[in-house]
Amino acid sequence: MINPTKTNPLNQNIELGKIAWYRDYDQALAESTRLNKPIFLFFQEIPGCSTCVNFGRDVLTHPLMVETIENEFIPLAIHNNKSGKDAAILAKYNEPAWNNPVVHFVNSKGEDIISKLTNNYDPLSMYSKIVEVLLMTKGTIPEYVKLLGNDLKIDFNYSKKTIYETPCFWSGETTMAQHKAVYTTLPGFIGNREVVAIDFDTNMTSLKEMDDYAKEQGFFLINNHSAFKVDKDPQYYLKKTNYKFLPLSKTQRSKINLAIPYKINPEQYLSPKQLYWLYHKDLNSLSHPKAYELDIAQSWDFLNNEIK
Repeated sequence: MINPTKTNPLNQNIELGKIAWYRDYDQALAESTRLNKPIFLFFQEIPGCSTCVNFGRDVLTHPLMVETIENEFIPLAIHNNKSGKDAAILAKYNEPAWNNPVVHFVNSKGEDIISKLTNNYDPLSMYSKIVEVLLMTKGTIPEYVKLLGNDLKIDFNYSKKTIYETPCFWSGETTMAQHKAVYTTLPGFIGNREVVAIDFDTNMTSLKEMDDYAKEQGFFLINNHSAFKVDKDPQYYLKKTNYKFLPLSKTQRSKINLAIPYKINPEQYLSPKQLYWLYHKDLNSLSHPKAYELDIAQSWDFLNNEIK
């Protein structure tokens, strides 16, 4: 079989995000059969309007979104404004030319698994569709994909932030992180008081219930957050390991920081590329010198250029 050809994310239109795409429909079907993965069939205008540009930039560039689409699916891009093979696939799925982005999720026979994504141009809508497909086809969601969802909820203000005073913020971090509704923990100071800031899911618990949990641990709610300053060593346990050299999302950092002292395997929270990087012999020297101060996108791009 001819090796499938993929696009180069470093040399492609922003409308395609940072994903390496298959461009041949038949090859994508064959790969779907071989790897037993659904196809992420992306119809996009290249070059495109502002909606198309924004979709590529805002939805298809988060490192964990890219990892999810590239590893859990066969990503196939069809240009909706080109003739030839692209136009034939466009007609097959009854999609109009010169249109806004549309995503079909199809099986190895090219059949739709769920309804297509259309007229929804935000990452959370995309994430919801991805989860729906993975549950239907695999029955489970990888941990790193779950954490992507939690990060997106934080980014789009679907979580609540609050702060608790703790006797020791390092142990306070891991104690608060054990609550099932807590997405992230961050140690710091308000004046001379050691505190832990958290993001939590209000669909899973109320602020009162979270306060009650904190009080049981000997922690106290702080209402004025304006003077909060992050400690120089957030995620204390994580930062004593090689995980500190990895590009990590906010929720990954908190999960890994909790896992280490409790002897839980932190690798379950990593994507395939992060796991590869973790065991690279030169990770500590090739990682950005301020990797832990950067957000995941910045440190990811840097390390991706250093380790091929």
